Amino acid sequence: MIKILISLLMLCPVWAQGQVVAAAASQAANLECCAAAKPAAGAQSGPAAGNDTLRVMAYNIRVGKGMDLVGDLERTAGVILASGARVVMLQEVDSVTSRTGRMDQALELGRLTGMHALFASAIDHAGGKYGVALLSKEKPLSVKRVPLPGREEGRVLLIAEFDNFVAASTHFSLTRQDRVASAKIIIEEAARYNKPVLVGGDFNAQPGSQTIELLSQNFNMLTDGVTFTFPANEPDRCIDYIFGKGFRAVHSQVLDEPVASDHRPLVVHVVAECANLQNAE
Repeated sequence: MIKILISLLMLCPVWAQGQVVAAAASQAANLECCAAAKPAAGAQSGPAAGNDTLRVMAYNIRVGKGMDLVGDLERTAGVILASGARVVMLQEVDSVTSRTGRMDQALELGRLTGMHALFASAIDHAGGKYGVALLSKEKPLSVKRVPLPGREEGRVLLIAEFDNFVAASTHFSLTRQDRVASAKIIIEEAARYNKPVLVGGDFNAQPGSQTIELLSQNFNMLTDGVTFTFPANEPDRCIDYIFGKGFRAVHSQVLDEPVASDHRPLVVHVVAECANLQNAE
């Protein structure tokens, strides 16, 4: 079955008009998402704020390369596990590129964290793919890849639908016009679902910008939108956020992690305003 699915992807990368994720170009990739059978040893669930609370992370991992210039995906997985997040939106993820040892990084992070793993390619790079990923404790019902504008390089939105909510990971362009256009696309995509929606990632836009104002008019900003997130060792700007529609935050923080990537990870505890999230916990 896996070989058949891979063959379909090779023949038509945007199969079903983009309604499915562009799976990693490796023998392990599949359209049902990459899932580890059991949580990794030492996995932490973290303190729970209630049965209906969902803990979410957004993290630009810079392909696992830290501020010390050491590539260490196990260190990245450790940051994720320590957070207790059950949904993780990741940016700058490699899939079988030569620069990261031909590793399917989404699949490996899924194995290390005991989570289902999805990958969506933004561009071809170094013999493989480069894009965004999403990890989740709950298996997705459906997955969608949406191309976004990027003048300097291709950009992408990865959407996963679950029983009671929708989660999306993205990484916006460095160009203002592209970012504004991408925000409008995300607003349109979120409107398609009759469920609460989460969108997290690296938006390459600071508070007060047209992009962030547009998103804030259509979503609740679940992170504080003030605490600096980049660069990780000495942050001087906020460009990473988590937004929600039909969610409110009960707690949010930018983790004090100055080494594992060039961005700091965001974690937010959310409650759906009109949906029961007990199945997600």
